[in-house]
Amino acid sequence: MAKKTDPFDKFREATLGGGNTLSGALSSAASKKVAAPAAVSAPAPAPVVKQSKNANRKLVSFHIDNAVFLKLGQLKFETGSKYDELYNEAVLDLLKKYHKI
Repeated sequence: MAKKTDPFDKFREATLGGGNTLSGALSSAASKKVAAPAAVSAPAPAPVVKQSKNANRKLVSFHIDNAVFLKLGQLKFETGSKYDELYNEAVLDLLKKYHKI
């Protein structure tokens, strides 16, 4: 039976085997590694904790009539606002109406 040659062994011999330039470059680079002198490091800065814009907000869900939602969509388009802004404005107006703010 013929001896099978492993392609990886062929590759390793071709690249890291005796006397070629890649083999010399890799072995000399490994031998040149010198431990860097230990530098005195400053204490690490305290990590900055980014606070979410929704940290003091509550997610709510409710049903709204389709006709009202379409009109709200038109208002949103005309004013260039977001639904979120319109909902918050409506809730604030309601609270003012009933003297809760």
